[in-house]
Amino acid sequence: MRADTDVRPPSTSRFVAAGLVVVSLLVGVVACSSDKGGDENFPEAKTDQAARGRELILQGGCAACHNTDGSKTSGPTWKGLAGSTVTLSDGRKVVADTAYLTKAIVDPKAEGPLGYPKVMPSFAHLSPGDVAAIVAYIEGLPKD
Repeated sequence: MRADTDVRPPSTSRFVAAGLVVVSLLVGVVACSSDKGGDENFPEAKTDQAARGRELILQGGCAACHNTDGSKTSGPTWKGLAGSTVTLSDGRKVVADTAYLTKAIVDPKAEGPLGYPKVMPSFAHLSPGDVAAIVAYIEGLPKD
């Protein structure tokens, strides 16, 4: 038999794995598609760094899943988040300090909050300064 005619069907496990990836991506898109989110739902920032963070948040589509008013959406609200205790999906409790917020942006699937699917994309491509600006915005939001 010639090598160019020796065609083997792909394994079923590859199809299943590819299907799971596609379904996961679709769940993420559907979970984060919301009519809530826009400039009006994200108050002006108090510092230049936080203002840059707000700009990045609005440009990056974060408002599709997150809010600052405390309402339930597909992603955790940022109202009162900074400094609060967060229960993770594995049951551990952590403080949403600068380090946690930074990791949640850069590697969101590492320590997802309880009650939310791990569908947020990584923003590891952002510069450390841009991540710090987003964290500054979140930390500057009202606690109540």
